[in-house]
Amino acid sequence: MVDSCIMADEQEVAFDESAVGEPEIEPDESSEQESEKEPDESTEWEGEYGEAGCPIWMGEYHGDVRCGRKLHVAPDGVDEKPVCLMHSKDPHKQSGPLFDAFCLEFERVLGDAGEYLARFQRFVFPQLDLAGRYIDAICLFVEATFMQDADFKKATFTQYADFAGTIFKQDANFSDTTFTQNADFAGAIFTHDADFINATFTQDVSFAGTTFKQPGRLHGANFAQNAEFTYANFEMDAWLLGATFTQNADFGFATFTQRANFSNAIFTQNVDFLGATFRKSAVFSDATFTQAACFTDAKFLGTADWGGSRFLDQAKFRSTEFNPQIEGEPSAVFALANFYKPGEIVFDDVDLSRALFHNSDMSQVRFTSSVRWGTRGNNRGLAVFDETIPVEQYYADGLKRGGQRDYLAVAQIYQQLKKNYDSRLDYWTANEFHFGEMEMKRLAGPTDGPFLWLRQWFHCKVSLVALYRHASDYGNSYGKPMLWLLGILVLFAALLPLPGVGLKRQGARQAETYASVWRTGDGWTPNLWAEARLAGKSAITSVDAATFQKSAEYAPAYPCGRVLAIFETLLTSTLFALFLLAIRRQFRR
Repeated sequence: MVDSCIMADEQEVAFDESAVGEPEIEPDESSEQESEKEPDESTEWEGEYGEAGCPIWMGEYHGDVRCGRKLHVAPDGVDEKPVCLMHSKDPHKQSGPLFDAFCLEFERVLGDAGEYLARFQRFVFPQLDLAGRYIDAICLFVEATFMQDADFKKATFTQYADFAGTIFKQDANFSDTTFTQNADFAGAIFTHDADFINATFTQDVSFAGTTFKQPGRLHGANFAQNAEFTYANFEMDAWLLGATFTQNADFGFATFTQRANFSNAIFTQNVDFLGATFRKSAVFSDATFTQAACFTDAKFLGTADWGGSRFLDQAKFRSTEFNPQIEGEPSAVFALANFYKPGEIVFDDVDLSRALFHNSDMSQVRFTSSVRWGTRGNNRGLAVFDETIPVEQYYADGLKRGGQRDYLAVAQIYQQLKKNYDSRLDYWTANEFHFGEMEMKRLAGPTDGPFLWLRQWFHCKVSLVALYRHASDYGNSYGKPMLWLLGILVLFAALLPLPGVGLKRQGARQAETYASVWRTGDGWTPNLWAEARLAGKSAITSVDAATFQKSAEYAPAYPCGRVLAIFETLLTSTLFALFLLAIRRQFRR
């Protein structure tokens, strides 16, 4: 018995089905009478087109070439209509004499074709082993079905190979296979594992509409010309890590149900993911995009990772949906990404509230006004996810220093975004990122040394940068310094008439205080009016001190009053400067 299709090459006997013979299929003991009524294998069948033999059309289009081979007697219900052995779904041809006969005919067709057409359209293959073979014919496997494993490992197709619409019901192995001319897998269905590891496609290849029901392994594959994966459906993991796309690669409207891994892939020309859907994580880490990369209208329902990727030319993220389904995970990762032409990187109508940007330069990347950022609590401006992502997450490794969040790394992101929006004259947005930058500098306290907890508390609560925040939200708020200014004026107006301080009128020898203007025998009303007049004098003196008046009618008494006045002048001058700074930032042109 012939064990494989390869052994058929060594036979010099031309295929003669009547000579090889097909064994009769053992009928069930309960149906001997039905078995006797089955047609003889040599009986011809008159097809609907008035021709004898197998009625299956062998061309890509109806009416091209009809098979015409002798009909095969298959068990009842196996085939919808009588067909030949090559097109029959008879399970008995998986082994034994029928398998040998199938292999002999297959090798005959392949041998007779030479460098021309070898027609295997709609064949129903048993196990096929062409590993390591050089196949010189133009092979047409259109709409064929491989019932068992198909092994093309290290095979070489020197002519066009057409597997369009082919169904692989078991494993399909094309690892290390070389396709010298065009290859077409459009509409093919891989029910089990599909291995194209390190395969080489010298010319164009199409996987348009192809379905991978189990992991599709294309890592290390080399696509020398155009590669088309439009509307491809990867129902399990898609492995394309380390793949090389020398010409255009089109994944438009492809669907990746599980993880998609393009790490270390090289895209030498344009790559298009227009409308593609990634239902789980998409990994593009350390990938290289030499020409235009389009992610317009793509949907990422898991984390999309471009960490360490290199964008040498333009990239478009227009109406790209970043919407991870797991709460707390980042939507997009651009950590350590390199943008060689940052002005050509466009984010338009995208939500970046959970995107990571640490250790990459975003200062010149184009963010349109429709980009949505995260927000800080209490209406304190915009925020990036690098500030809040839990540091124990995998994607936050680059943000950790000594097990803690590196606030200075986050401050660098805010600084770059502030510079970005400043350069486009969007000062309001830039101010909100300025708040984030300064907030990170406030939180980036000391990390070692003596009295660490005390120094950290001091830096966070009462250092200059902390006071800057309390006074004016780092120069972003003009309302805050005005409120503080009014509060300081009222406070010092209340303090100046205190006993031991007092207000002294020019030429007077005694200072006026709350106690000195109160006359015990005058009653409540005159005394309250006296205190009110003193409060008015103190308020005017407080304003005089804040505005550097030198010839005021009343002055704080020496020495305590003068000390308070100096202190008030310093505070009010600082707050007024912060007020002017905030006004300038908000309304500069």
